[in-house]
Amino acid sequence: MKKFKCLITDYQGDNCEYEIEQLKKNNIETIVAKSKNQEDWLEFIPSVDAILTRHAVLDKKIFSMMENCKIIARYGTGYDNIDIDSAHQKKITITYVDDYCSNEVADHTLLLILYCIRNLNQYLSSVRKGEWTPSPHPDVNRISGKKITVIGFGKIGQKVAERALAFGFEIRVYDPFYKGEVPEGITLYEEIYDAVLESDVVSLHVPLTKSTKNIIDKKVISLMSQNSMLVNVARGGLIKLDDAIHALDENKLGWLALDVADNEPPNKSDILRTHKKIVLSPHIAYYSQQSVQESKKICIDNIILALNNEQVIGPIVKT
Repeated sequence: MKKFKCLITDYQGDNCEYEIEQLKKNNIETIVAKSKNQEDWLEFIPSVDAILTRHAVLDKKIFSMMENCKIIARYGTGYDNIDIDSAHQKKITITYVDDYCSNEVADHTLLLILYCIRNLNQYLSSVRKGEWTPSPHPDVNRISGKKITVIGFGKIGQKVAERALAFGFEIRVYDPFYKGEVPEGITLYEEIYDAVLESDVVSLHVPLTKSTKNIIDKKVISLMSQNSMLVNVARGGLIKLDDAIHALDENKLGWLALDVADNEPPNKSDILRTHKKIVLSPHIAYYSQQSVQESKKICIDNIILALNNEQVIGPIVKT
C-alpha cells in the first residue's frame, strides 16, 4: 500500500497536532513547513500527494513543479491565494471550508459596529488612565433606526442582517447574485449606489474578485451619510484605502473598522495601526476554538477522501 505525503505549509490555530495525528492514522506522512513563504517548502512540492494550506501563495510556478498532487485543501472560506486555472489544468482538486465560522464573523461584525457607534474606545481609555466618565462625553448616537447596508448576502451577510435587525437597524442589502427570498424587514437593491445612499454603516461580506476589488471607492463613500462607518471583515482589497482614509480625514467617514488588510500584517508604522478613527483587529473574526477545529476536520477529511479516490465533502472550487 502506497504511503502518501501531505505538505502542510501554514496552518490554522496554534498548532497542527490534530492534522498530523489524523493523517498518520490513515498512513499519510506529514511534512510541516510552518511557513507561508515558498522558499521554506518549495523542495517538497514534486513529491507530495496533497497540500494543506492557509495563506501560502500557490501560483503557476508552484503548480508547474507538482508531479503527484491530487488535492489542495485550504483552511477558510476564500481561495484567492491559489491559481485555480493552473490547478484545473493539472486536474488537481481544490477544496475550502465555506461555513465553519459564519456565526463568529457575524458576531465580530456587530462587535465592531457597536464598539464604534458607542465610542467605547474613549470610555475605556478614560478608565485605563485612572479617570471615570470623560468630560465632555464622546459623540455617541442611538443605534436603533440607523441604516446599515450589507454588501453580499451569503451565509455571513444574512447572519449579520439578522443580528442588526435585532438591534433596530434599517437593513439594506446589495447582492446582484442573490436569488432567494428576502426576509421581512430587509430591502434588496439592484444597484450598489442606491443601496448605500444615506447609509450610516456599510458592511462588506463578499469574496475578493476582479469585480469586487475596490468596490468601495470615493463615489460610494460620497453617497453614504455624514460621519458614517465602513466595516470590512471579508478580504483586503475591497476598499480603496486612499479614498477611505481621505474621507476619514475630511470627516465624511466617522470610522473605518477592519479585520483584514491589503497586506497582512501591516507594518508597525502603517496608518491602519495609527489612525485614531480606524479600528483594526488582526484577522480574527473567524476565530473560536470550535470554528478552528471544525475547519481542521473538514480539510483533513477531504484530503483522506481524495487520496483514497473517494468523493470529497467539498465545497470544490470550479471554473
